Amino acid sequence: MKIVLDTNVLVSAVLSPGGPPGDILNLIINDEIIICYDDRILSEYEGVLKRDKFQFDSDNVTDLLSYLEHIGERTDTIPLNVKISDPGDLMFYEVLEASAADYLVTGNKKHFVLLKNQRIVTPKEFLRVYFNKQK
Repeated sequence: MKIVLDTNVLVSAVLSPGGPPGDILNLIINDEIIICYDDRILSEYEGVLKRDKFQFDSDNVTDLLSYLEHIGERTDTIPLNVKISDPGDLMFYEVLEASAADYLVTGNKKHFVLLKNQRIVTPKEFLRVYFNKQK
């Protein structure tokens, strides 16, 4: 199964490893699901995770992102002419479409509501679907 992971979910996973976002990150790290990304997403991950307010160790952030890049699937995208409430999040939808990933996992589903796409899910929704498919 392939997913695109919104930055807010990755940050939540690092902040609170015991919650649904942390469970998803563990699935990725354990090669149970594949994370799809492009250079814009990796750059945003790095910029957000290295913000002073989070106080994450810079070397640990670099190591995590290098590992995700190594085990994940880099995707070439084309610009899509679609409207979403936060244009900065369009890159996640473009990777979802270009990579043919199964889901875009986001904590900001409301940013994508105009798309009416069933493949855009919250972390809890994703885990429910994932574990139901494992049965």
